[in-house]
Amino acid sequence: MRLVVEYAWDSLSKTGEELCGDSVIIRSGADSFVAVLSDGLGSGVKASILSTLTAEIAAHLFDAGGSVEEVMQTLVETLPECSVRKLAYATFSVLTVKNGREAALFEFDSPPLILVRDSALLDLPITVREVKGRSIREARFDLREGDCMVMISDGYEHAGLGGMYRLGWGWKNIALAVQRFLKTGVDAHRMTRALSQTCMKLYDGKPGDDSTVISMRVRPSVSVCILTGPPADKEKDASAVSRLMGAEGAKIICGGSTSQMVARILGEELQVDWIPPWKRNGDAPRKKGSPPTAFLKGMDLVTEGILTLGQAVDLMRQARTIDDLPRDDDAATRLARYLLAADDILLIVGSAINPNQVADIVRGESMRMVYIRELIQDLTGRGKQVLVERI
Repeated sequence: MRLVVEYAWDSLSKTGEELCGDSVIIRSGADSFVAVLSDGLGSGVKASILSTLTAEIAAHLFDAGGSVEEVMQTLVETLPECSVRKLAYATFSVLTVKNGREAALFEFDSPPLILVRDSALLDLPITVREVKGRSIREARFDLREGDCMVMISDGYEHAGLGGMYRLGWGWKNIALAVQRFLKTGVDAHRMTRALSQTCMKLYDGKPGDDSTVISMRVRPSVSVCILTGPPADKEKDASAVSRLMGAEGAKIICGGSTSQMVARILGEELQVDWIPPWKRNGDAPRKKGSPPTAFLKGMDLVTEGILTLGQAVDLMRQARTIDDLPRDDDAATRLARYLLAADDILLIVGSAINPNQVADIVRGESMRMVYIRELIQDLTGRGKQVLVERI
């Protein structure tokens, strides 16, 4: 079972500043994960530049397997400290995870990582050492399925200062809040939203400091396989269906001809649902032109092809998470939900040219592939693993 680190983050800029002085870089691969949070000295443009450079350098070097010494030497040589206040140019926290299990943490002048396992707050095996005149907190530990980690900038600790909390929200109270939110079954996205909203409320809607949170949750990867378009060679129909049926996770068909092909080979009846979900539920129509879905035994979703793919791409461009999608139950929204929830996506794309579509003939390429390329760009940009097989 492959474990992944689900993540979400949010930043609040100091009141009166257009740019946030905190910077976040997250890189998620098939077997690796790197999260960097840097807090620039002060606020505004200068802090944003300093934190961005610090985060970029740290992420690149740690991702490339660099040592703490190499990272600190590069940062010290690249970015000077404040000549007046003699303070560090920017703080940083870096978390690297291999295979969803082997974690390494490096912290420089930043709030400690919060790690909750089975509702209990865990103490990390921290060691402190001097590197280039800087004190670095370092920890190496193993992660388990269900572990939740939260990384914050010090703006969170200061929230509520002089108000609800005389000395600010504070790390311990934030950790307690994380434990309480976890008991409600939140994922990383909802955890981030809950913490961000609480932080803003404690600041009475006017953050007195740049405040950033990164929430991370270790969970099994979610897989989806989509078959769209018949093969150019009809003799490959059976192998295409076999590939779909043997794939892990949810199974989806996008395309009328494709669904008919699968039904024929499986010997199952294809039932088209001609009644739109909104009409069946007695609601007012919320989306026009959404193609119908169909039912086919063994499939999680069966939709029309080109229109549905195009609509799903448009929906995903406007959505950061599943929670941002409309609550509609039409084909495109359902497809977008599956894709946003997935970590590993297999796209089996048929190469057949539709003789009824002039654009396909002129281009020598199906319109389907145009949407598939846009889909791949969106999904890979979200850190998802996408495999495309042309048939």
